[in-house]
Amino acid sequence: MRTLSLASLLAVIVVACGSGDDSVFPATDGGAPGDDGSTPPPPPPFQTDGGGAPCPSNVLCGAAAACCAAGQECADGACVAACATGVRCGATCCAQGEVCLSATCTKPGKACQDSFDCEETEFCEPTLSKCLPQPQAGTTCEYKPPVLPFEPIVEWSWTLPTVLPAFDQVINMPVVIDIDGDKIPEVIIVTSENTGGFGDNDPAYVRVLDGKTGKEKWGAAVDAYKPENQVNPRGTPAAAALDATGAVRIVVPKRGGGVLAFRADGSLLWSSTRADGVTAYNGSFYSVAVAIADMNNDGNAEIVLGGVVLDHLGKLVTDTSIGRERWGANDVNYGAVSIIADVDGNPATTEQFVVTGNRAIRRDGTLLWDVSGALSDGYPAISDLDKDGTPELVVVAQGKVRVQNALTGALIEELTMPGSGRGGPPTIADFDNDKVMEIASANGSKYSVFEYDPAATPKLRVKWSVDTQDASSNVTGSSVFDFEGDGSAEVVYNDECYSRVYRGTDGMVLFSVPNSSATIHEYPVLVDVDGDNNTEFVVVANDRNHLLAGLDCGYPAGTAPRHGVFVYGDKNDKWVRTRRLWNQHAYHLTNVQSDGKLPKPEPRSFTVAENNDYRVSQQGKGAFNAPDLRVDLEVSTAPCPTGVELRARVKNAGSLGVAAGVKVRFHEGTSAAGPLLVEKATTRALLPGESEIVSHLVPAASIGAGNFFVTVDGAQGGGTVNECLEDNNSAAIGGVRCPSVK
Repeated sequence: MRTLSLASLLAVIVVACGSGDDSVFPATDGGAPGDDGSTPPPPPPFQTDGGGAPCPSNVLCGAAAACCAAGQECADGACVAACATGVRCGATCCAQGEVCLSATCTKPGKACQDSFDCEETEFCEPTLSKCLPQPQAGTTCEYKPPVLPFEPIVEWSWTLPTVLPAFDQVINMPVVIDIDGDKIPEVIIVTSENTGGFGDNDPAYVRVLDGKTGKEKWGAAVDAYKPENQVNPRGTPAAAALDATGAVRIVVPKRGGGVLAFRADGSLLWSSTRADGVTAYNGSFYSVAVAIADMNNDGNAEIVLGGVVLDHLGKLVTDTSIGRERWGANDVNYGAVSIIADVDGNPATTEQFVVTGNRAIRRDGTLLWDVSGALSDGYPAISDLDKDGTPELVVVAQGKVRVQNALTGALIEELTMPGSGRGGPPTIADFDNDKVMEIASANGSKYSVFEYDPAATPKLRVKWSVDTQDASSNVTGSSVFDFEGDGSAEVVYNDECYSRVYRGTDGMVLFSVPNSSATIHEYPVLVDVDGDNNTEFVVVANDRNHLLAGLDCGYPAGTAPRHGVFVYGDKNDKWVRTRRLWNQHAYHLTNVQSDGKLPKPEPRSFTVAENNDYRVSQQGKGAFNAPDLRVDLEVSTAPCPTGVELRARVKNAGSLGVAAGVKVRFHEGTSAAGPLLVEKATTRALLPGESEIVSHLVPAASIGAGNFFVTVDGAQGGGTVNECLEDNNSAAIGGVRCPSVK
């Protein structure tokens, strides 16, 4: 609402003094005092005859405090027919339960947690947690965060366990997902002792932390903390709903071999068996990352480790006599990081396959294609790089980055990576807002981004490369997110010594903090970890960053290695919001729903333009939708002669809801520079089109010249709510008075 001008009117006639009560007076018929036969109070000595005319509706509106007719209210500075639901859409009063988007009354759709739960034309409204139509172009109220200095701050950290306190070292990627259905994510980690080199048979335990506070959620007596349920310290867990119950489970490699699954409360669900469901399966997995998907669309999950498939009950599906546990590895000592994707090229089927660097494997273990005779194994990712409708497989193997035909495995192009070492699992994203996907990977001494152009010679080239230090494993991963929403993604990566954020266009370091790790193939994850609709990134650390003699991180004096979990958020809360989960190492936007359930069938991530990436976090539709707070100031004369009631009608005219607690400030005078009468706040969330009245009683003795001014969330962008318009947050009214009493 634009700020209303004030008019000069007759002197205010004060009828009686009252107390400074801030309560809201109920609306009345506004009858004159004494109508019930009682004697009206005497007027103060400065009253004159011929005061203001009575207003039968008791509603004054607009710059000149015009009297509205019965059944009217003040909207946009004018008297209009009252809207009983409080949801006004232009001249239309929407029905109860509707909202206003694109000047149209709209009924919310199904429940959601993020926009990937909604249809392609919808977004998930976070205040309501329901799907709404994404407003049409040109009608959307949007807020795009300004480009500010990149200033992450630690929101919480976990460094000292309350249970099994010696196990405080973390070297695996954290998993983030809501496992207990309370709408707040949990952080799942594997913790080890600082006594060895994170050997495959060293003891370790899986833990669950509260995503909002970092506090541990399991007590000491849970199954997960029993010695017989120790886990592989080098294994990366995954989490998802495994069956029709929809309950999210944690799946993690077991110490000494095999696989374990835990419930949300830390109790053991199952330990892996062979196909008979009785004989223990203790396959040896070294540094493996678990992947989960519904490969055959029967409503039950498959669990993949390397080239091995288990069913949702933990029973072995594939034959393991030929060493499938190590398929999908860049080096057998650093474990498998295979992926699951639909790569048969048949649009009529939705079967998914286990994909490694040189094989595509059906659920039953038979091979769709096998190029192991020509190409070494490695870490895969998938994308339609050239957008021709056929996906490409990106593989990092033995110091090289490859592009292969995902439907056949055939080599298309290969390039030796800058630097030294093996190279870690690739990330695929648009790093420079050119609408073309780029490839990123780190090795022992460089983090590099590559461009792929099928029409060029060579097809692969280095876009940029920066120095890093990962001499221990040189197979660490990375993740990507467009923090500012400008179309160019930023990289989040940690090597042995530092956790850094790189600018996607050129590799410029935006943020760097000492963060020690012996490294395997871990990487930071990008999520709304605490459910506050702001993005954070989650980093793990351990004290063993100097495993190799002669290497040093070059930390400033007094800087020591650190261990545990560290959550970073934006100092100004300006980062574009994102999803509340990152459920596995092979994460991509279509592999899991926001509630942890698996899609059936899983959409082909490489065929959806906005999802044609890998190990990338997004929010989806409505990422920039914003509220637009406006305010009308009307006056009720119903309390007269005791005083008048200022009524600020706070409205959300934007494209996104706003939470309760928005500040409303009432001033005496013609601007916010006038004396502050009171500060109040809205009491409920306001969806698009909704409004709420916040009121304040001005005693008769304090009416003065009758000029009042109100602001909502501060005027001229001075508030805490990010809006599409910040110059319409105030209103004024002048010449307010009680009707005179003859």
